[in-house]
Amino acid sequence: MMKRILYILIMCLSSLAPMQAQTNGKKVLDNAASLIRKSGDVKAEFTATTFTGTTEQGSTSGTMLLQGKKFQLNTPEMITWYDGKQQWCYVPETEEVNLTIPTEKEMQAVNPYAFLNLYKKGFDITMRESTLRGEQTYEVHLLAQDARLSAQEIYIDVRRSDYLLLCIRVRQDKDWHRISIHSFQGGQKFQESDFSFPKEKYPNAELVDLR
Repeated sequence: MMKRILYILIMCLSSLAPMQAQTNGKKVLDNAASLIRKSGDVKAEFTATTFTGTTEQGSTSGTMLLQGKKFQLNTPEMITWYDGKQQWCYVPETEEVNLTIPTEKEMQAVNPYAFLNLYKKGFDITMRESTLRGEQTYEVHLLAQDARLSAQEIYIDVRRSDYLLLCIRVRQDKDWHRISIHSFQGGQKFQESDFSFPKEKYPNAELVDLR
């Protein structure tokens, strides 16, 4: 499930949409992406849930730290660090940490910032005004133009008042993956060490070098 959650963190219609809807939906996502870029270092709290149809398959909550291409993703099941080149995935239950150097294609599937450019090509876009958790939102719907894409359908909910991202829902085959953002704090000050595996904190961890 964690691999799917990571994939969703970076995805931060239907047939041919009217040009006005396409333009407005893209403008909303442009504004949401610009807000994230201008926020500098970001800390966000989220809940990720997977569904098959309408049946919930599992859920987890956690915290993301974002700094450019670097990120840390922390949930009870797994902690992931990426320093811009190397990625560590630590599983507390097994005390095992896998070290890899992801390819560019793999990073598109795990980097939370991938959403910032994902919508710009390969999707038809429609938009409607809606509400979510009591907030007035723009609900932007992305439908893949190529049936071979892993993410066939995406909904992105953006708060109307300030273009803050509130929720992303992604369909892969029959499964839906939802990430709800509960808090977003920009202007943070993170250290380089926040994005690499802290060996001293996990002295009993077994390192599996898959580079």
